[in-house]
Amino acid sequence: MYPDKAVFQRAILGGLIATLVLTVMMFLAPLAGLPNIDMAAAIGSRLMSHPAVVFGLAWWMGLAIFLVMGSIASPIVFVYARPALMGTAWQRGAEWGVIVWVFAGTGVMVMMGVGFNEAHFLHPVSSVFSSLAGHILYGAVLGVASAPRPGAGPVLRAA
Repeated sequence: MYPDKAVFQRAILGGLIATLVLTVMMFLAPLAGLPNIDMAAAIGSRLMSHPAVVFGLAWWMGLAIFLVMGSIASPIVFVYARPALMGTAWQRGAEWGVIVWVFAGTGVMVMMGVGFNEAHFLHPVSSVFSSLAGHILYGAVLGVASAPRPGAGPVLRAA
C-alpha cells in the first residue's frame, strides 16, 4: 500500500503554507525582541563561500533551498511518518516539527557551522528555543493543512 496522489498534494500544499508562515515569523522575530534568524543567508553563505547579502544571488539560492526543503522534501517524508506519530493532526505535525528541529540542529546546521553551537549566537538560549518554537509551529501548520479530510476517500491504495 502506498499513499494516494491527493495525500502528497495536500502535504506539499501544507508544507508550502507552513514554510511561508515560518519564513514570515523568522523575519518578524526581531520585532518581538527575538534573535534575527535569516536561514536564506545562512544557507546561501555556505553555498557561495562568502557572506550572503540580503536579496543577493547567494541569499536567493539559500531561500530557494529553504523553501524546497520545507515545501517539498519534509512534507513528502511526513506523509510516510504520519502513521507512526501520535495524536491529532496538529499534534502529529508538532511532533514532526520537533523531529525536523533535532535533525536540522544536530545534522545539517552543525555541518554548516550554525547549529546548536552556542558560540554562533548572540543570544544562545533564545536562539535555540525560538528555533524549536518555529519548528513546532511549522509542524503544527503542516499537520493541520495536510490532514486527511473526512469523506475524502481512501488514504492508502494497494500496490
